[in-house]
Amino acid sequence: MQNRLQTAGMLALLAVSASLAAQDPDFRAVLDEAREISYHAHWREAQALLDDLAPSIDQAELREYADFQLLQARHYVLDDRTEEGLAVAEALLERALDPDQRVQALQFRANIAVLLRRYEAAFESLSEAIRIQAELDDPEASIATLNMAAYMLGRVGEYDLGADYGEHALSLARETERPREACIALQRLAPVYKWAERPADAERTYREGIRECASVDNDLFVGVHQYGLADLLRREDRADEALPLAEQAIAALADAVYTLGEYEARMIRAEILLDLAQLDADWRDELDRLKDFFAKRSLWDQSARLALLQTELAEAGGDFEAALMHLRAHNEAREAFLGRERAMRLAYLQVEFDSRFQRQQIELLRESTRAAQLEVKATRQQRRLRTFGWLLVGLVVSGLISLLYRAFRSRRRFIELSRHDGLSGLANHTWFFEHAQAMLDDAKVGSQQGRQIVLIAADIDHFKTVNDRFGHRVGDSVLGRTARRLREVFPDDALVGRIGGEEFAVLLSVGHIDDAVACLETFRRSGSDAVRANDPTVTVSFGLSCARGDDDIHSLRNRADAALYRAKQAGRDRIEVDAGCYRETTDTDSSVNTTG
Repeated sequence: MQNRLQTAGMLALLAVSASLAAQDPDFRAVLDEAREISYHAHWREAQALLDDLAPSIDQAELREYADFQLLQARHYVLDDRTEEGLAVAEALLERALDPDQRVQALQFRANIAVLLRRYEAAFESLSEAIRIQAELDDPEASIATLNMAAYMLGRVGEYDLGADYGEHALSLARETERPREACIALQRLAPVYKWAERPADAERTYREGIRECASVDNDLFVGVHQYGLADLLRREDRADEALPLAEQAIAALADAVYTLGEYEARMIRAEILLDLAQLDADWRDELDRLKDFFAKRSLWDQSARLALLQTELAEAGGDFEAALMHLRAHNEAREAFLGRERAMRLAYLQVEFDSRFQRQQIELLRESTRAAQLEVKATRQQRRLRTFGWLLVGLVVSGLISLLYRAFRSRRRFIELSRHDGLSGLANHTWFFEHAQAMLDDAKVGSQQGRQIVLIAADIDHFKTVNDRFGHRVGDSVLGRTARRLREVFPDDALVGRIGGEEFAVLLSVGHIDDAVACLETFRRSGSDAVRANDPTVTVSFGLSCARGDDDIHSLRNRADAALYRAKQAGRDRIEVDAGCYRETTDTDSSVNTTG
């Protein structure tokens, strides 16, 4: 079927190209043909038609121009040029589009903004599309908006609401006999069920989606459904069933030249092969390609999955040093991903908050208008009612001021939550390293003569054993207690953060490295005093490094991590200082460590 569609698409392409060469283009006819080929044959063939139209597209009417740009943006995304696709959609939204085309552009912008993890833009587009959609009577546009809402609400954890939107979209597609839209609706609904931990509903929806998309020859979405189902089956310990689905998805998405989907399917295949004990050294090049692809695009969720897979693979092969390196990469990628997930949730809450606040403002303005009308009427009637009217206006204004104050306070609270770790109250991974880099930059241009910038890497010893023996509640208590003690022993201007599970970091300016070591010795002496009855006694290992003139935070951290690694190797509960710290002050090549 795919070969027949491609042949038909090529014939149509030749016919339309000949027509374009012979006369001025009929924009609508060519665009309709290009859209049909893009969705039912191959987008590269449709792009050839757009290339023929491009020199004269500025002569087209606005509707044809908008359809051209939306199809062009879709092709950019499929060609792994997502940023260019988003730029086209945003430029199009600056024009005075008809409502139906503005909804299409908003839908596209929201979907691409999610791919690029620009969640505030995504939810703003979704909100505007829903508002405009209420004024239109277009089932196809309604289905697309509902699909977008289902997926995005599912991503922020609003599973029930997301499923409601997705089921409504699917029902509307089937009621209006639109199988292509039903194919897409199933693809949006299935992952919502998976995130909501409803595996039976998710599997049923994925399988329906494969059948529905195959019936309309949409091989690209068949491939997307297949790798989604493969991932679900792998999570359900059904790797034997999942592997052929992943292979089929890779082939379909490669044929459709949807690079992002293809690499996500390859990631799932690698996880399945690991579960089946079939992932060996022959797959090393494949894993390196996946790592480069995800890193270049800042796809931290996929990078974290890959690093965890490499950790398990190295551990199974007995290469524990490589396993530790991959585990650290997993933790860093996961922290970056969680930071973006928090940003997505914050963007959703911000848009929802702003929408409610705007509704409250409208209601307050209505109340103010009504109060003014009452005041005019009261003037005509009697002086006492006039006084009452002014009082009502004052109450309304006071209420508005109160709401504005709460709004600004809530916004500050959202920002604070995005920068601090909820358990310890310290700076989180993302905020710590951003602020630490800023502190380093300030130190380079400021007056720091005779002082040292010191980075301390700290790790609680045998923390996994604490969790295993005493439970996660006690583990959380240990983390909180350690955070408080670190904050207490360092100066107020020191930057203290929790950068991983049981990992902490401190950046401070000292007159000599021994000042930083003295703070750590105070911390260690206070350890037994802070332990309550029945609480486990824990120790902490430390690694210290000192900033050089050409350092950024990453090079400074690498030396601190190396010192911490030496402390762990030497028996834990130690302080290891990078030799460079003493070369800065004594010109001797020495390394100092202290033990408990």
